[in-house]
Amino acid sequence: MEKETSDFTFDVKNKVPQVKTFADSLLYDTDTYVNDESNFEEVDVHIQENLEDDFIKEALKSGMDLRQYSRQIEKELKEVENASIQDLSLYIQESQNIASLHNQITACDEILERMEQMLKLFQSDLGSISNEILTLQQQSVSMNIRLKNRQAIRGELSQFVDDMIVQESLIQHILESAVTDKEFLEDLQILDHKIAFVKEQSFKDAKCCQDVKDVLEKLKTKATSKIREYLLQKIYSFRKPMTNYQVPQNVLLKFKFFYQFLMTHERDIAREVREEYLDTMSKILFSYFKMYTSRLMKLQFEEVADRDDLMGVEDTAKRNILS
Repeated sequence: MEKETSDFTFDVKNKVPQVKTFADSLLYDTDTYVNDESNFEEVDVHIQENLEDDFIKEALKSGMDLRQYSRQIEKELKEVENASIQDLSLYIQESQNIASLHNQITACDEILERMEQMLKLFQSDLGSISNEILTLQQQSVSMNIRLKNRQAIRGELSQFVDDMIVQESLIQHILESAVTDKEFLEDLQILDHKIAFVKEQSFKDAKCCQDVKDVLEKLKTKATSKIREYLLQKIYSFRKPMTNYQVPQNVLLKFKFFYQFLMTHERDIAREVREEYLDTMSKILFSYFKMYTSRLMKLQFEEVADRDDLMGVEDTAKRNILS
C-alpha cells in the first residue's frame, strides 16, 4: 500500500506542474497579454512547449477539462500530503520508542563490553591456571619418579638393615638356649648369614659394619664353644661299652649344620672334632672287627671237618648203612 501511494505521488508530482502551467497559460487574463506583446509571445512559447508533452497530448485528445483535472490533482495531492503528515505523526510518536530502543541497545552494548572484559579476564585466569596445572603436572611426575626410586631402594635398604642388625632374641638364644633347641639351630643359621654378610660389606668399606662386628664375633665364639662341647660329648658317648653308636650318629645327622658352621668360621675346632670322631669310630670299628675275627677263628678250631662236611660228596654210603 505504501509503495502504491509513493508511486502515485511521484506520478502526480511530475505531471501536475505541467498541466497546471498549461491550464493557467490558457485561462490567463488575455487583457494582460494584449497590452504587452512581449508577454504574449512568451506565453505562446510556453504553450507550445507544454503541447509537446505526451501527457498533455493525451489529455487534449481525450477532451479532458484541464482546470477540473488540475483541481482533482490538487485534491489528491492534499490527500497524499495529509496521509504523509499522518505517517510522519506516527513516526514522531514512535520516536520515543525508537529512542528507548536506542538506549536499550546502548545499554546492551555496555553490558556486552563489560562481559567482553570479564571474558578476557577469565581467559587470562585460564591461561595462568593452565600454567599452574602444567607446573603441578611436572611436580607430580617428579614426585612419582622419586616415589618409585624410594620404593625400589626401600626393599634393598630394608633387607640391608635386617641383615646388618643383631636382634635381642638372637643374642639371647645363642647365649642361653641349649644346643639341641630348635631356636638355637634357627638363630645359628641367621648368625652364619649375618657374619658372611658383614664380612662381604667390610670389603666395601661400609662404616656400619664396625657397629656389629664385635657383637657378631662374640656370638660366634660362644656358639662355636657350645657346638664343640656338644659334638665332643656325643662323640665320647660312642666309647661307652655296649653302646649302639648308630643312635648318636643319627642324632648328629640332625645337627649336621653344626659342623658346617665350624668349617666356615672355626676350621681348627672343626678339624679337632673330625679327628676326634675319626679316632673314636676307628677304635670302635677296630674293636668290632677284632671281636668278629676272634669269634670266627674260635668257630674254625672248635669243629674239624670230615668227609661228611665236604661239599659235593654223595651220601649214598650213609644210606646203605642205615638201610
